[in-house]
Amino acid sequence: MKKLMRRGSWPHAALLVAATALVWLIAGVAGALGSWVWWAVAALPTAALLVAPILLFWLSGERTWPTWVAFAFVFVLLLTAYAGPGDWYLRAAGTHTTATVREVSCLETSRGRCLYRYTLHDASGTPLPGEFRDTVEYEYGSPVDVVVDPRGLLGPRLAADLDSRVFDVMALVGFAGFAATAAAATAVGRVRRDPDQPAPAPQVRP
Repeated sequence: MKKLMRRGSWPHAALLVAATALVWLIAGVAGALGSWVWWAVAALPTAALLVAPILLFWLSGERTWPTWVAFAFVFVLLLTAYAGPGDWYLRAAGTHTTATVREVSCLETSRGRCLYRYTLHDASGTPLPGEFRDTVEYEYGSPVDVVVDPRGLLGPRLAADLDSRVFDVMALVGFAGFAATAAAATAVGRVRRDPDQPAPAPQVRP
């Protein structure tokens, strides 16, 4: 009989998917907090997301196709990581308000465009906590419909952006696709013939 060996197991696959979800969440929370310190914190889980597809090479018994397929879904997760967790939090805990644009500064990006940083004031003239950022230039005194974090952890976000569920759908597709790829990799890699075991001799018919 052929000697069989296990390359991966269902618990390994489940653990990998759960760990990927966890690092996605950590990257998103750190990125949403916005300061350079938190961006540095977000760098490690972001790198871990890129490592996750490589581990499918082991789960699949050293096949490469699961890794390449998984990279496509991880790319989708990277696009949603810095939007999803912050949006969920503000939808649950944020307060809608119509703010007024006051102070503005331009942070020039690598493409030579401005990322505008605004200070918004509420109807009473009190500055809202956090910094509102957008690539759109708003005139001084313009009204802006935003959602504000009452705890001041996150900066205000446009209410229209939070109403959109595009990133939620993308994140769901990314996680579902990665989980399905991990399951397929485990299925094809669970049992594989040991290369050190000699192949059976051909049978000679009388």
